[in-house]
Amino acid sequence: MSLSKRIFAAFLAFIIVPLFVLGTVSYLVFQKVTQEKYAEQTELTLKAIGRNINNMIKEANYFSDFWVTTEDSVEAAEQSIDPNGGSPDAAGDASRVPDYIQLLEKEKLRQRMLLTYPGIKSVTHYRNDNQQVTVNFTKDTPLAREDLENNPIYQEVLKKNGAPVWVGPNEDVKLTGENNLFTQIRVLLDIDTLKSKGILVTRFQMTELNRIFSFYSSQGKIDRRFLIVGGNGNIIFDNETVAEGQNISKYVDSIKGIDLTSGKPQSKTLSFDGRKSFVSVQDLQLQRLGVGDWKLVMVTSWQYLSGDMAIVLRWMVVVTSISLILALVFNLMFVRRTVTFIIRVVKAMRQVERGDLTTRVTIVGKDETSTLARGFNSLVTRVEELLDDVKEEQSRKRKAEMMLLQAQIKPHFLFNALESINILAVQNEGRKVSKMVQRLANIFRISIQQKEEITIEQELEHLTSYLEIQKYRFEELFDYTIDVPKGLLTRSILKLTLQPLVENSIQHGFEGIEYMGRIHIRAQEEGSNIAFYVEDNGIGISERQLEQFATRGMTTLQEMAEESPETGERRGLGVGNVADRLRIHYGQGYGIILCSAPGHGTVIKCLIPQTPRE
Repeated sequence: MSLSKRIFAAFLAFIIVPLFVLGTVSYLVFQKVTQEKYAEQTELTLKAIGRNINNMIKEANYFSDFWVTTEDSVEAAEQSIDPNGGSPDAAGDASRVPDYIQLLEKEKLRQRMLLTYPGIKSVTHYRNDNQQVTVNFTKDTPLAREDLENNPIYQEVLKKNGAPVWVGPNEDVKLTGENNLFTQIRVLLDIDTLKSKGILVTRFQMTELNRIFSFYSSQGKIDRRFLIVGGNGNIIFDNETVAEGQNISKYVDSIKGIDLTSGKPQSKTLSFDGRKSFVSVQDLQLQRLGVGDWKLVMVTSWQYLSGDMAIVLRWMVVVTSISLILALVFNLMFVRRTVTFIIRVVKAMRQVERGDLTTRVTIVGKDETSTLARGFNSLVTRVEELLDDVKEEQSRKRKAEMMLLQAQIKPHFLFNALESINILAVQNEGRKVSKMVQRLANIFRISIQQKEEITIEQELEHLTSYLEIQKYRFEELFDYTIDVPKGLLTRSILKLTLQPLVENSIQHGFEGIEYMGRIHIRAQEEGSNIAFYVEDNGIGISERQLEQFATRGMTTLQEMAEESPETGERRGLGVGNVADRLRIHYGQGYGIILCSAPGHGTVIKCLIPQTPRE
């Protein structure tokens, strides 16, 4: 049997017949499979939304934690309020109202809190001495102390002793206020003694919810509806707003097969609000954040699902039929003539796979095979050109990565430095202000230079300016010494290399210490290289963190997301940043070596080639 006939017989046996069988079976099970797949997709969507809501609540908790554990909080407003209702200068006059200074202090507090978290709408502190302090950012009436203490949630708040407890809109209208806002209640603890200073009630307007559900409900033309249901069955949030405050039982005729009290994901086809719908339920699992048993419900119109399935089935039949007909025509008319040509093309392709980009297919005749041959030859030529372009692009990418890593300036450092300068200016410390400004200007002058490399002397000048600013900010926290031979000062170094290493010692090594921290920066020649050593007597680094640095190129995973409680600065991008930059710029033989142990300080070795300044 000829090759063309064998190909045709194989085509019938292995393509045509299986396609018909597959099409028949697919038609019978497609509807069920589609429903199951959509349920899986829905579960992923609900999990994604749940993560967004989790992050939203977590962010609000972070804000509350920050203001509860800092002196610049609601307590700042209390300091301007006398128990008798007057200013500090009129404590004995109960008839006087808060004066201009008090109002000004509270207005400053509002501005600072709004800059930190604009979603907050009111903060009320119920002090243990029966005084009450309220800071409003919108028209809102605080809950009466008696109503708060008589509410069942009050005992839960006391039991948690500082951990937040959340109440969603429509769960308890007395607690959520006249604006029906998300409300967080917690015990306010003294930072030093951990004793209760009263109850803090914070109300939030979670506008992020609208953005989250707007994104997922606007994908395509899907008829979707999202609900957040509280533990008592009341609808906390409805992206269509019509069902908020009502009980879910009003909209679900039958919940057979779905248990709203279960913590497992569930999907079921049932009647919702009088329409056949595909209903999915996901537990948000927010209890550890202080939120009650909230469920996320997604309702999809069954008409939409069945309509899409019918259309897909029809198109599948049409496309399959057309494809089979065209395949038969192609097999009968072109296989015989093109088998030889295909074999030649396959051989050429295999040569290209082995890396021989000089391979070309001989062009014979003027039919489609010649067009294919020219296309193949053109494609190989284009691939060869693209490989050259990729090599050049990789080189540019490495340079761009270097520029990006060098351009990372921490905004919190700039903010805190300017805040320190402002304090000095208020204290009329003109000389100190001048020195601080000069040091900050020196940091930015070197940071914004277009050159990738600078002299070691310039790098040390930048480092000294940074250390002097940090010494002012962290008074009595640390001292430092720099020991670099004069002969090395004219050598080149990748700019902004040493400052992140010193910053690691300040932010991580000296965190929580009760003694004077010391940083020693020294340099020495090691053959044709220069080795910098940054040594500190801090708390050290754990073995697990050292392993993570060795495998991932950064000190800890937490560094990428945590904030320092003392400075408020964003951690991370320090040692790992320098290691990446040195590897990109100088090659694999250079970079960072960490040596540390808990309680024994840290030594960071930075190795660079010894090259003179151009």
